[in-house]
Amino acid sequence: MTYLFTKQGCGDCETVKSNVNLKAVENLTVMQLDQENVEALAMLAYYECVALSEKKLPILVSESCEIITDVKNITQYFEEHGA
Repeated sequence: MTYLFTKQGCGDCETVKSNVNLKAVENLTVMQLDQENVEALAMLAYYECVALSEKKLPILVSESCEIITDVKNITQYFEEHGA
């Protein structure tokens, strides 16, 4: 499973969402981070990305557990994986 962690009001998160056809990506779960989404926060902690999320979003965790940040890198990942 691949996870994309985003936050409402994040410009970079919106850029990724608008430039990549996320529905075309197999096994992708988009998780919006907020105080009410306990599952997203738990998954972020599971992948040890809590501190990173305080500095940068969006964060992509690939099927191979690679942590990818920055719009350019995330977009490139999706281009290489058929999105």
